[in-house]
Amino acid sequence: MFLTSCGGGYKTDVPPPSGKETYKEILPAEIGGVAVDGKKLELDASRYQGVAASYGAGAKLTVLQCKDQAALDEYVKGTVVPGLEEFGSRSSGKFNGVWSLKGSGKTGRIYGWQNGNWLFVIQASNDELFDEVVDKFAYISKE
Repeated sequence: MFLTSCGGGYKTDVPPPSGKETYKEILPAEIGGVAVDGKKLELDASRYQGVAASYGAGAKLTVLQCKDQAALDEYVKGTVVPGLEEFGSRSSGKFNGVWSLKGSGKTGRIYGWQNGNWLFVIQASNDELFDEVVDKFAYISKE
């Protein structure tokens, strides 16, 4: 799958995590010189498992594994899509059955995608930090 985003295209069809990795193995250790601060998402454990990683005020990365498509749809519609409102330019939707989200504006950039039963969302306060997350996160690459 190839998705085009603000500022360029991204390859997101790389194999997702197996589910056996620790979050420490999945998340970049640091972005912009700031060490990761990962917090387990407080969600219904029978439907979701995930982590919200922050790198100071500069970048955030959400990694979420869902039990099924209905749970993933509910999370995206209830949590991620409303957060897009802070971006001047934004879009979200399901294309060929999978979610794709993006936005940009004065508050930075956001980009999210579904890969199987996983959802990944990158948010950064500027293009440089956004690009660093893309470079260091194994489940996305620049085209």
